[in-house]
Amino acid sequence: MTAGLTFLGGTNTVGGVQILVSGRTGRLVFDLGVVGNPAIVRHATLFNPLLPARDHSALLDYLRAGMAPLVENLYDPAQLQTSVSAVTERLRATGFLLADFPLIGDTDGDDICVFISHLHEDHMLLLPFVSPDVPVLMSESGARLHEALVMAGAVAPTVATVTGVAAGSSRQVGDLTVEVIEVDHDVPGAAGILIRTPDGCVAYTGDWRLHGRHPDLMKTFAEKCAGVDILLTEASTATSGLSGVVMPAAPPTVQNVTERDVGEAFDAFVATARRGVYCSFHERNLERQSEIRDIAVSNKRTLVLSARSYAIWQRAAAAGFSGLDVSSGVAVWADDRINAERVDARDAAAVTPSDVADDPQAFVCELRRWDRPRLLDMAAGPGDIYVHMNGYPHGPADPGWQVLETWTKELGIRFEAVSSHGHALLHDLQWLVEAVHPKVVVPVHTNAPDHFPATSVPVRSARRGDVMSFSGALM
Repeated sequence: MTAGLTFLGGTNTVGGVQILVSGRTGRLVFDLGVVGNPAIVRHATLFNPLLPARDHSALLDYLRAGMAPLVENLYDPAQLQTSVSAVTERLRATGFLLADFPLIGDTDGDDICVFISHLHEDHMLLLPFVSPDVPVLMSESGARLHEALVMAGAVAPTVATVTGVAAGSSRQVGDLTVEVIEVDHDVPGAAGILIRTPDGCVAYTGDWRLHGRHPDLMKTFAEKCAGVDILLTEASTATSGLSGVVMPAAPPTVQNVTERDVGEAFDAFVATARRGVYCSFHERNLERQSEIRDIAVSNKRTLVLSARSYAIWQRAAAAGFSGLDVSSGVAVWADDRINAERVDARDAAAVTPSDVADDPQAFVCELRRWDRPRLLDMAAGPGDIYVHMNGYPHGPADPGWQVLETWTKELGIRFEAVSSHGHALLHDLQWLVEAVHPKVVVPVHTNAPDHFPATSVPVRSARRGDVMSFSGALM
């Protein structure tokens, strides 16, 4: 196995980062997500929420569609009962879909490990397919959140052993030394890594931002990674300006704001609402959800959660995440099916659509996609407000956005959107590169790697299948 980096995915798409770092006796794969968001990449993937992979053959579907890395001995033998080579052989023939996809064979005696930067599907959806013989590393808080999400039924379990690594701690993978460094993103536990090899050092940011609540984490990351040979950074906001390529964060009339600004805007919406308040948000942005509950309570309203969100709150609180106490200020939709094994709702206040219709000013209601018909049950209409705070649908390029707009328009509901997405803005990308000052920077997690902002550091655009030495040279 050649020492260096092999780019397996995520080099010219937002999401789906899959990179192999090889030493002489160690190999590390990161991340293991798929590009599934049709709002961001609708012309480069075969499976997404509009056409999901089949339940009974999801791993085969992802491998044959080129959405899972073709790495031997990475996957659970119980789910892949032959080799990656065998199940993709015909599609790797000249002229077929996988002809140019790298196939990584087995290297006897090498240690192999997986690192997951954070718990968004475009970085970890393939985790349930990992072999029990392959260890998985996350940040310490990321591992706790993973267990909570599995217990809540929000994430499929994995047979692989997930190990949480405390901030500043390292793990050895053959001759690779892997240090996990927390970063600021819109999900708890997000982290990057610093990989030291006998031939050089590589740093990977995962997804990150400076406009969140913890910019100090990014300053620490920059300090720890200063002077690395190669910096791999997500660059979602780099864009060529072509239709379908922009990073959709909010409607054209709404700009991306800081995380604190989201709370202030929502507070103003709730305080001035004449009737009901309905909202949607990303289910794993737990800090924002806690603030939404606090805002509801301060305006003498109860936050009504879906059973899924309620279960996540319960499990995350039990795992030590603060601000998610469900004993006050929170209720659950009474008509949600609640799995007693995953959520204990015996003491939960149960709210029906009729309750909201009778007293709309008493509630702030979470409405997930499939909950939207409740608006009819609640006789929602003029005087009500719907506030979209990231999550589904993923901006105006998402096919589901027009559906949401139709609902609010037809019912006469005021529609507002306020966005604070989890990705670094262009000037923040420049800041990080100058602060780290690597020998080479490689943008990943972007639809337009060739449009990375100008810096004093050389920029290398990698493509799927490229192999790069630790000096930054393509081999």
